[in-house]
Order: sequence, then C-alpha cells, then structure tokens
Amino acid sequence: MASNSEYCSSDSDDDETEKQRELNVIIFGESGVGKSALINQIFDKNVVEASNSAVGCTIISAKVSETLKEYPHLKFNVYDTAGLSESGGDAFVQIVKLAYSIPNGINLLICCAEKGRLAGERFKANYRIFIEELCEKRMPCLLVVTKCDNDHPLNKWWNDNEDIIRNQLRFEFIDCVCVSTLKTTRRIPNDTLEDYIESRSNLVQAILKCSLSEPMPMDSWKRTARSYAQSFFSRTRELLSFEESSLWPELERMFIELGYSPDNAKSEAKQFLKDLQEPNLMVPYEVVDV
Repeated sequence: MASNSEYCSSDSDDDETEKQRELNVIIFGESGVGKSALINQIFDKNVVEASNSAVGCTIISAKVSETLKEYPHLKFNVYDTAGLSESGGDAFVQIVKLAYSIPNGINLLICCAEKGRLAGERFKANYRIFIEELCEKRMPCLLVVTKCDNDHPLNKWWNDNEDIIRNQLRFEFIDCVCVSTLKTTRRIPNDTLEDYIESRSNLVQAILKCSLSEPMPMDSWKRTARSYAQSFFSRTRELLSFEESSLWPELERMFIELGYSPDNAKSEAKQFLKDLQEPNLMVPYEVVDV
C-alpha cells in the first residue's frame, strides 16, 4: 500500500494544484448496505437511486462526477459498483472491466458496510476480491459503516470494534467513518438532521485525507491479459460461489462457466480481451448527470 506521504491533504493551500485535481473513488460492498445513499451524501443531493429489487441490485455500475460546493476546484469521480453478493458472474465481468478502465487510475477504495455485518462470508469475499485480488493491496481502502443513526458519538461503533476489525478479522482499512445517511425525518421534513451534517463532513474529510495524491493505475493487462484473466477467475470463482471446475485453458471457458453459449462465449471473450487492451477504455457504467 502507498506510504502516508502519497495521500491527499485536506489543508492544501495550492490553488493551482487544486484546479487540476480529480479524485477517482470506487465504492464497493454488498447489496443493500447503503452505497447509493452514501453517494448521495457525498454530493449532498439525490444523484443515484437504491435498488428495490428482491434479488439484489443492478449489475450496471454508475459513475457520478461533480465538484463539491466546499471544494470547487476538486472534482470527485465516484464509481458505484454492482454488489457481488447476488449478481454472480455478470458482476464479476463488469467489475473487472471497471477496475481496469478508470482513466488515470484510482485514488481511493471505499468499502461500504452496514453496522454489524462485517464478519459474514459475503463481506469477506467482497473485501478479498477488491483489495487482495483486483488491487493487490496497493490501494488505500476507507471503511464506511452505515446505519449508525442512533449512535452517540457517531464513531461509537468503530471505537468499540476497531481492535476486532484490525487484529482478529485482519481487515486492512486505512481508516473508518461511521455515518448516518438519514437527512430528514417524516416528522420534520424540512430540517437537515445534525447527524447527517456531521456524517457528511467526516466522510468528505476522510476521503480527502485518505486518497492518494496521484491516482494509481492498474496494470492494464500488459502481462498476458488472457493468463491473468484465467488465474483471477480461478482464484475468485469460489468466493463468488461459482461452480467447481478445472483451470481454464482458454478465456472462452470462463464465459461458458458464466452461462454463455459456446458461440457467444467465443465472441464475448474476444471482445473482452480487445476492450481490456484499449488504453482509454470506457466500460459499462452509466454516467449520471448531476
């Protein structure tokens, strides 16, 4: 992981530097933990909608780009990823493409988790896939715990559980922010709740503090794209509850295992490799106008 000297500082007075700055942030986590609400809190407006589907969230990732009113010279590019818990193989393909396509690389990972759900197997799978497999432990990852609406102080959960998270569960987070994304109540719909205001301030400051000052690009598949795709899938298929199978001699076999017909698997694999070799690839995410 990067050294502390490579992280952003929220106290920078260099206006010329700020005018040029963009932060690329990936938010990941299980379906239903509040990723959409978290993005809306960052931008302090409703820019993405949560899925109400009974089978989990959409497999389409979304990109939201906007400057914050407090930092007019800093553009936030926030990528909301598909939840891996219920989306299966299609989400795997979307996320691999996403991680290797973000222009200029990644400044920060945000792991979004619901309070009390960090010890489950699905959370561990999401953590391992993003931090250990996709990013090879080279990216800083900020833990954001949602649904802390009735906690006082807001970071009470982290104060009580930090030792367990770090030393027993062995999760390597650079920091943690506990938030309440509830902006108003039905009883007082026109007043913003104090916990929301404090949560947003803490969240934005943590993003600025923990982000790399320069984005770190992925390896862009210079080292035998086909071989890496095969080995990556081989290591992660068990985490995503894919069927057991032998090692894949060809990338087409991966798509067949994901449910594609042999003919479609061949064309999908060919396009997949072609896409991943494009230096300025923009992959399947929905650009959200704000």
